Amino acid sequence: MKPITHSFSANRRCLAIILILTIMSLLFFSCGKTNQAKPQEITKLKAHQWYYFTHRGFYPVVLPQEAPEVAEKPWTEAVRISAAGNNTSDNCALVNRLGILDFTSGRPELFRDVMLFDNVTADTLIFTKGGPVFHLYQNTHFNQQSNGYLSTSTTEVEDSFNRPLLVRYDRTQKLCTPVLSYGNMNLPLEAQLTSIIPQEEAWIGAVKIQKKDVVNFKYITFEALDKDGSIPDASKRIIPTTDIDADTFRQAQRPIALKDAPLLLKQLFAQVPDSFEFYISCREEGKLAPVLYDNTKNQSPAGGYIAQGWGYLSPAGASALFPDGTVYITKSLLMEPKDKTTEGEASQQQNTGVPVSPSTNGVIAFRLPKLPEGFSYGEFTIQGHTLYAGWEETDFYKTARSGFISVDLSAIGKQL
Repeated sequence: MKPITHSFSANRRCLAIILILTIMSLLFFSCGKTNQAKPQEITKLKAHQWYYFTHRGFYPVVLPQEAPEVAEKPWTEAVRISAAGNNTSDNCALVNRLGILDFTSGRPELFRDVMLFDNVTADTLIFTKGGPVFHLYQNTHFNQQSNGYLSTSTTEVEDSFNRPLLVRYDRTQKLCTPVLSYGNMNLPLEAQLTSIIPQEEAWIGAVKIQKKDVVNFKYITFEALDKDGSIPDASKRIIPTTDIDADTFRQAQRPIALKDAPLLLKQLFAQVPDSFEFYISCREEGKLAPVLYDNTKNQSPAGGYIAQGWGYLSPAGASALFPDGTVYITKSLLMEPKDKTTEGEASQQQNTGVPVSPSTNGVIAFRLPKLPEGFSYGEFTIQGHTLYAGWEETDFYKTARSGFISVDLSAIGKQL
């Protein structure tokens, strides 16, 4: 994702990152009316490890700027973490052009799939009952190469069924298996489903169709899940779709006001000055996809919303990360299990399904190690007591070096 799974333009995304870093430097750490101290940077705590990506895998490095230099590419074509998250049994990151980075075992493990990931953009990480699912498409403006699935049969219809659209990652088998094709959606060879908005019922998609120099967009809804929350075996059958207008698609992207967010998420920002405005893409454990929340006084017009931070909610607690490395986190996620209070074990169940208990009360802020100029943090996930966050070197819509950082939260909790 870049940085949220909806159809935001690369230009707006990069401008938003520049804007958010500027706002943060001016407002986010100011004492303001809360008299809040600047969050402590954790570099000296030595509770972290850097990693960088290549086309073959990931490797440890002392500092991101010491990773081997690579040529800049549009973000849709670069090796980078495009999404990350977890549900009750799976915890992983989607690495564009490379594969799945699985954190479930307690350490990062990369499972490459050269055939699936070559010459396509991997995006929109969704957690279904059957496991993590992501979607594939090509940005035809930057990439007009064959992905290896075309021209393998005698008819255009068969070629469409050979083009994966949704792919499931099986943690047990360590395999990525296509579960829905462009043919299942009755889309022509020249079509690209560039954006998917997963919803509890009908999903929404944006389809780009380019013939020679003519580009058209259409917007559709379709049902991708069975009633039990799993994606059915589509085989050769056609998934019914319904056309919708562009305004309906834009309205589906509208964020929810932060005041209506789950209590744990609101608690993270209780001490943040009102002058700091942002959109935050938040994943809640057990939910299908992230939700975008709005913490601005005046919403921008429908469409064009950019996630300027990423959130994480689970029964154990909550956290949020911003591109400059600022982390807000409930103290419960920094504690070893034996240190957590058991007082008031009966928790109040919120309408979101995330329990709120006394053990999650209290929020602290810290900053991940400062990145060099031109670098920023991206999506993150938490497995046990380890936080994993993507980082990348960006210039407008292009990405060069990229990787991730692992942070020992329990070590930070002991020292902070």
